[in-house]
Amino acid sequence: MINAMHRLLSFIAVVAGCFCLGHSAAAQFYNLDGTYSCVTNPSPRCADRLKDGPPLTAPVAPPIPESEKPPPPTVAGVVAKVRDNKVGPGDIAFLEGRAKAGDGAAVDLLAWCKLYGIGVTKDPVAAYWLYRQAAGLGLPKARDNQITIFEKHLNGEQRQQVLMEEQARHN
Repeated sequence: MINAMHRLLSFIAVVAGCFCLGHSAAAQFYNLDGTYSCVTNPSPRCADRLKDGPPLTAPVAPPIPESEKPPPPTVAGVVAKVRDNKVGPGDIAFLEGRAKAGDGAAVDLLAWCKLYGIGVTKDPVAAYWLYRQAAGLGLPKARDNQITIFEKHLNGEQRQQVLMEEQARHN
């Protein structure tokens, strides 16, 4: 009798498990291709299916009026951000643009940022070359800063790299 009862309970458990499994599996399958085709090629047939879904086009933000646009960055403004350690990628891009244009103050500030990793990844080798550029633009103390970087901030491998590049530039 116990064996019969055990078999009956096992049978009921198996049937209940199959029943539950069948319903959860059916709930997880849907036609993704059909939904995709409705998104890529909308038609009246798809309109009802997509009515409650996300919009097909992204909302367009209204243009910012000229009076509300922030003023363009200045080197002095970026200096304040460097002092507060709040330099962003836009500030670095601004400094790089000004440095390429030969703005000595921008070159000097960009070198400082690269030396100490302010707003960018710390890169003393890049700072070394930027101070070389600043010295070429006539900035006082730029050559001294370049020497200080070589002596105190570069490791042996970086010094070798800089010396080889310096030698290649002179040949």
